[in-house]
Amino acid sequence: MKREMYAYVAMAALLIASAGGVVMASGEVDKRVEEFKAGMEKKGAGHGDEALKESGGHEKVAPAVVKKKKKESSGHGASLKKKEHAVAAHHDLVEVSPEAALKLLVDGNRRYVAEKSAGPHRSAKRRVEISKGQHPFAVIVGCSDSRVPPEILFDQGLGDLFVVRTAGNVVDSVALGSIEYAVEHLGAKLIVVLGHERCGAVDATVKGGDAPANIRSVVEAIKPAVEKAKAKGAHGGHGCDLLCGAVKSNVRIVAEKMHSSPILSEFIDDGLLKVVGAYYDLDSGAATLTYRPYL
Repeated sequence: MKREMYAYVAMAALLIASAGGVVMASGEVDKRVEEFKAGMEKKGAGHGDEALKESGGHEKVAPAVVKKKKKESSGHGASLKKKEHAVAAHHDLVEVSPEAALKLLVDGNRRYVAEKSAGPHRSAKRRVEISKGQHPFAVIVGCSDSRVPPEILFDQGLGDLFVVRTAGNVVDSVALGSIEYAVEHLGAKLIVVLGHERCGAVDATVKGGDAPANIRSVVEAIKPAVEKAKAKGAHGGHGCDLLCGAVKSNVRIVAEKMHSSPILSEFIDDGLLKVVGAYYDLDSGAATLTYRPYL
C-alpha cells in the first residue's frame, strides 16, 4: 500500500511541477520521493501509523464506538442534545425559546390592535432569504375563516409562521402530520391553537341539524367541544355565551390533542416545545390566551 502511495506522490510531484511551468528532472523527483518516504517511516514509528496499519483496507472501529453511535441514533426523534442542535441550526440569528416565541406573537397582536403594525419580514430581501429554506418560530393552528389571517393579526412576515388552517381549526391526521413536520424538521418552538369569535363551523355544530357531504366530518370533530360547553350551562363555562364557550372548549380539545403525537410529546417533555390556545375577537382584533398550561 505504501509503495502505491509513493508512486502516487511521485506522479503528483511531476504534475504539480508541470502545472507551474517547471519540468523536474527524474533524479530530483526521486530525491523528493525518498524525502517523503523517510518522513512517512519516521511518522509511522508514532501514533500516526497506527490507524493506517489497523485499517488494512477495512477500517476497524472499536465495538464501544459502534455501540455509542447506535444508541445516539435510536428512536424516532434522537437525543435531547441532537434536537437542540437541530433547532438552533434553524434559528441562525437568535435562539427562540417557546416563551420568546409567544412574546413575539403577543407584541405583534398589540401592534395590530393599536393600528401600528410594523409589517416585518415582507421585503424583497426577506423573500430571497427564505427562498433557501423556511425556519418558522411558531405554528398557528387556526380556522380557515377569511377574517382571521394569522400573519396579519400577529403582525409577522414571510417565513415567521407555519400556518395550518381548517374549518373550526379541526386537526386530523394530515394536519397533525403537518404540525409534526414544522416542529421536528423546521424547528418551531410554539404551537398556538387559535379559535375565534362567531366561528361558523362551531355555530353550525351548536345549532345541530344534518350537515351535507364532507362538512359532516367537520361538525363531527367539533361535537365533543359543543357537548362539553353545553354541560357547563348556557354560558359554556367561559364567561360568555354558548357559542363562545364552545369555541374555547374546542381550542382546548385541539391543543390537548397535540399530546397524542409521540413526536410532539417528546419535544414537549424535553422543554423544546409548548402548546397554548387563544381566542380572537373579530371586533377588537385582540387575541387572548385561553389555554396556557405550560406558561
